[in-house]
Amino acid sequence: MKRILSYFALRYLRFFAKAHLLKIKLIQKIKGKKLIIVGITGSAGKTSCLLACQAALGPQFKIKTNSHGNSETGIPLSILDLKMNNYSPFGWLKIFILCPIQFIFNWKTYQIFLVEMGIDSQYSPKNMDYLLSIIKPDIGIFLNVSSVHQQNFNSLDQIAFEKAKMINLSPIGIVNLNDPLVKKYSHPKKLINISKIKINIPKFALPHAYQDTLSAAIDLSKLIGLTESETITNLQKYLCLPESRSSLLDGIKNSVIIDSSYNSSPLACIEMLTLLHSFPSPHLVVLGDMRELGDSTIIEHQKIYRQALKSADKIISVGPLTQKYFGPKAQKFLYWWQAADYLKQNLPPQSTILIKGSQNTIFLEELIKTILKNPSDSSKLCRQSPHWLKLKEKFRQSAIV
Repeated sequence: MKRILSYFALRYLRFFAKAHLLKIKLIQKIKGKKLIIVGITGSAGKTSCLLACQAALGPQFKIKTNSHGNSETGIPLSILDLKMNNYSPFGWLKIFILCPIQFIFNWKTYQIFLVEMGIDSQYSPKNMDYLLSIIKPDIGIFLNVSSVHQQNFNSLDQIAFEKAKMINLSPIGIVNLNDPLVKKYSHPKKLINISKIKINIPKFALPHAYQDTLSAAIDLSKLIGLTESETITNLQKYLCLPESRSSLLDGIKNSVIIDSSYNSSPLACIEMLTLLHSFPSPHLVVLGDMRELGDSTIIEHQKIYRQALKSADKIISVGPLTQKYFGPKAQKFLYWWQAADYLKQNLPPQSTILIKGSQNTIFLEELIKTILKNPSDSSKLCRQSPHWLKLKEKFRQSAIV
């Protein structure tokens, strides 16, 4: 019964989302303008790329994004300007009532729709084919392929093949040809290789992979009519990444915290560990488990440990996976509060501390709170809403018991 209801709910959402998007296109056409839909995919950096494109184009164009969700439910809800507060039966009933109301009464238009397109499987509705049945981009951006969500795929090639469907259906594809799997599976009608332009963004410690993200935003802007200099100015002035994505914070004992605690994947973690070399020593890393890696869980955690040995003077790990697969030179803990106590007691003055881990049960942002120079900076950390704070406290109490 639940499966039947889910099928109906998804089709209902898709119907009104497609109808609403068609309405926007028609309104724009009547105005003598065209709605440009830009799809963004990849294993890492999708949200950052979306925000970069928004910052680059925002001053000159009216932009809409799907910042509240990139999935089979998130994309149609974003199109309809609806947000699901919870997935209870009452929540779904409210959405069902609001869908036709939004279609009838919401007449807001925009020139560019930036759509982050995330997949978790090769099977509907969590695959790219289903997302493409909702929305078909005019321009696609394909950043990279790594083992995120590999537990639902048989290989990295299968992930690349699935993600590339969006690029290959788009008339124009902006792709990272330095990634061999992106190159192998991307065959759009018009292909643009992501340019390599180095840009410094204040208040953020951006690894090399972010240059692809920022360069993709520049390539998109040039396609749409901006100059490179205009785009770079917009990026430096307006780009603001979400909380805990490579932000720099002041820590106790004159330390610098590189807060990348929002999430972690093999590609992104390696990039951040490499970036650590460019900061003053001593170097410390606090690394949490990486989730949803499937059969590559062991090998990817071992790779991260080996890179951490090269990048850091001290390694602290959090979670059962790092505890099991990291080597003997790491100080290992199951929970963030245990690692926080150790870190406070063993933090050398003027250190640079990189903190990165997945979210579920790891929550390294809570560790960061304990070493902030200014406690008020906790507002700059991820997952600080009452919902998340309550969930984390509940988890802590259950673990202590």
